[in-house]
Amino acid sequence: MIRLSNACLLLFLLSLILSTSAPAASINGKATDDAGSVAGVEVMAYPADVLTFSVPPAYTSTKTSADGLFSLELPEGQYYLLARGEHLFTYYGRNPVTVPLNGLEDVNLLMTSDNLPAPNDKANIESGIVGRVSLAGQPVQNAIVTVYPGLSSQLKGMGMAMAAPTDDRGYFELPLGPGTYYLVVRVRRNGQMAGPLKAGDLFGYLSGNPLVVSTGDTVRVHIPLIEVPEKVKRHAANLFGNTLVTGRVLDTAGKPVAGLQVLLYDDSMMLNRPLFVSQKTGADGSYQLSFPAGGHYYLAARDELGGTPAPGELYGRYQGSPDHSINIETGKALEGIEIVVDEVY
Repeated sequence: MIRLSNACLLLFLLSLILSTSAPAASINGKATDDAGSVAGVEVMAYPADVLTFSVPPAYTSTKTSADGLFSLELPEGQYYLLARGEHLFTYYGRNPVTVPLNGLEDVNLLMTSDNLPAPNDKANIESGIVGRVSLAGQPVQNAIVTVYPGLSSQLKGMGMAMAAPTDDRGYFELPLGPGTYYLVVRVRRNGQMAGPLKAGDLFGYLSGNPLVVSTGDTVRVHIPLIEVPEKVKRHAANLFGNTLVTGRVLDTAGKPVAGLQVLLYDDSMMLNRPLFVSQKTGADGSYQLSFPAGGHYYLAARDELGGTPAPGELYGRYQGSPDHSINIETGKALEGIEIVVDEVY
């Protein structure tokens, strides 16, 4: 008969509790390219609070078979999803994603080549990055390459620097000093410099991120783009989490206003970058905002993003509470939240 000491028994019970306290969720989906399903792809998940992708991923799937299907078991939470295959790579364009306890289904990871030839043009900079941007092998003009020094911003917002829009060859130059950088490319069809990407917009992430630039070094890269699918719009109700605010944007006469976006902030001044931004309101003024965690938030609606509201712009804050705020529990929904906008003078 084996007798456990009190200390050993306590450690055993503690390990048992820990092993059952974080039930596993799952991410299921498919790795594809322009030709269809892709075999031999490993899908990697990093917790959203990670500071660099230079470390090994916390979770890695087995390699996909001929059907391209993958599955990852991991605790519920927020994660970055990346995937690698033979000369193929992708960074999921909606990163970081929220994985609820009931998991995520039908995640499509569109793979692109990670060994495209970099430009050999004579550079006009002494140190930094020169490169080319393409879509399906064709150069992309007017793409905006943004540089981030790390993952603290989750690779969103204006970043630390931007290159001039790419020329008709898809070419760009970025003068940078020595350091470690992340490069992201965006092309918004509406010409705006800020705001969430919509169906038909283009997105690119350098497979070599984080990229190291040494003193006096010019690094050459080629960044392929993917097109944001229409499916993103259909999944707007739970794309960023299972906490939801819905309602309408109205003018001062009570009529619905189309084409505006609703912004969610965690600061009462609402001057910093919003945490989440809705798709544009429909003809009936309706909007929906999904996000991962409940809390105390502030709501505003406007037709332009970035900077303070300008004269002539439609703008309004939620007026349902004295400080324009809402309180919502994680996993719950607030419905019928109306925001009235007026022209800024």
